[in-house]
Amino acid sequence: MKPSINNLFLAVLLACSLAACTDDKSQTAPAPEKTQETAAPAKPQAPAKETAPAVQKPAVKTALQPKKDVTYTAQQLAQRLKEWDKKLSTLSTQFEQTTSYDGVQVSRSRGTLSYDRDRNFLRLDTLTRTGETEQSAVTDKKEIIILDEAGSHVTTLSWTDWQQGQPNQALFDFGNYTALVDKHNAAVKSQTPQEAVLVLTPKEGEEYELYLTLSKQDFFPAEIAIKSDLMLTKAALSAARKNVPLAENTFGGFFK
Repeated sequence: MKPSINNLFLAVLLACSLAACTDDKSQTAPAPEKTQETAAPAKPQAPAKETAPAVQKPAVKTALQPKKDVTYTAQQLAQRLKEWDKKLSTLSTQFEQTTSYDGVQVSRSRGTLSYDRDRNFLRLDTLTRTGETEQSAVTDKKEIIILDEAGSHVTTLSWTDWQQGQPNQALFDFGNYTALVDKHNAAVKSQTPQEAVLVLTPKEGEEYELYLTLSKQDFFPAEIAIKSDLMLTKAALSAARKNVPLAENTFGGFFK
C-alpha cells in the first residue's frame, strides 16, 4: 500500500476514535447532584398523660340485700326490753285488742293510747267502728277517771282496782317493764330476722303466759298477749310515735 493511502487511513481511524471518546464521555458523565433539602426539625411531642388508676367505689347495699340475722337469748331480749322502756319518755299508739275463749272470739275493741312518763299520765280512748270516741279513761296511775263519749265525767276509780280487772294488764305497764320482767321467768318462743317473741311466766302466784312480740329494730313490743287457761287476749299496737311531744290537752287537765 502506498504511503499516502496509509496516512489517510490512519487519519480516518483517529477521527473515529476521537468521536467515539467524545460520545462515551457524554453518556457516562454523572448527572449533577440535587441539593438535598434540609428536613424541618420534628416538633417535640408532649409527654403522654398518665391515666389515673380507676378508683373502685365500695359496693352500695341495696334493699334487696338481706339484713343480718341476729339470734337473741331470752336474757338478752329481756335486757333490751328494759333498756327500751327506760328510754321511753312519751308514747302515742293505736291498738286493736281481741279476747277469745277456747279459740272462739268473745270481744273485740280498738282505740288509741297515750303515755307521758315524766308525769306518769296515761290515757286510753276506745273507739267505735267508725272511729268515734266511745269511752275514755285518764289516769295518773293512782286514780283513773272514766269519761263518756262526750268527754263528761262518769266515775273515778282506784287505778289498782281498775287495772286488776283488765284481761291484759301489761298493755298499761309502759314505764314499768323492768319490774314486770324481774317478776317473771323468761324464754324465747320464736324468732325471725325482724322480730322475736319473748314469753314471761310468773315466778310465783297464779299461772299464765305473757307473750311480748319485740321488734328487733328497737325492741318495741308490737304485740302483747296473755294466755290464762283457755282465755287468750291479744293487743296489737300500730302507728306508734315514740318520744314525740304530746298535745297539751291530751290528758284533759284532770291531774296537775
